[in-house]
Amino acid sequence: MIKQLENQLKSVRDATKREQPLIHCITNPISIHGCANMILAVGARPMMAEHPMEVEGITKTAGALMLNLGNITDVRIESMKRSARTAAKEGIPVLLDLVGVSCSKIRMELAMELIEKGKIQILKGNISELLAVAGQPFHGTGIDAGAEDAMTGDNEEERKEIFRKVSKKTGSVLLATGAKDLLVDQNRCLILENGVPELSGITGTGCMVGALSAAFLAQRDPFVAALLGTSVMGIAGEIAAKRSTGPGSFQMELLDAVAGLAQEELEARIRIREIGI
Repeated sequence: MIKQLENQLKSVRDATKREQPLIHCITNPISIHGCANMILAVGARPMMAEHPMEVEGITKTAGALMLNLGNITDVRIESMKRSARTAAKEGIPVLLDLVGVSCSKIRMELAMELIEKGKIQILKGNISELLAVAGQPFHGTGIDAGAEDAMTGDNEEERKEIFRKVSKKTGSVLLATGAKDLLVDQNRCLILENGVPELSGITGTGCMVGALSAAFLAQRDPFVAALLGTSVMGIAGEIAAKRSTGPGSFQMELLDAVAGLAQEELEARIRIREIGI
């Protein structure tokens, strides 16, 4: 399966650069600049519109929709609901980033409404957020995952089964990010092991993974889109960490590394491990 996926990764990357899809993002202002730049770096076009009176028309023209629950407001709640309905009606793929559902009742309620009424292709969050959505015990604090929830060799099988059931119920691909990333759908499960600690030293990198995945999601393969978004960010982080001297230069080098990542380097550096379903 790994070799087949490598061929799909190239096809999706090439198509994204060639077609330059519009990616409609309703996201938080903390990471909006970084998300827009990451989308541009892989060849797609960001549109960060969030006014309720315009989002439906913009979503209709998009190749994919990203909804990010960070720093939620009444306006964004209404806009997300309208855009999600439009995307479901028009067959536009959606990524939902579950930022903060493990610490906020209003975010959890919104997430569950969007999942129930929308057609969400990718459900993304840290491991605590996805455990919360799955109705499992979790230990998240604020928007951070709890150390007790981290992926280990001992809990991989259990987590795989939990998230496989959620995928079967929702039809979504689940992407749990962390030191090790877990990617699950009804038939496949991968552990993704690229990345560096420096990625957690600047704000918004998790949101940027969502933005990258949404850019690739316009090609209508959510599993490959999530794999690409996560791996591109992880590998770019490894490259940036070697070139930078601190968080400021790391942020600059990260964007350059995403934009300049050759397919050959992606394939040489990607670290993925399959867990049988």
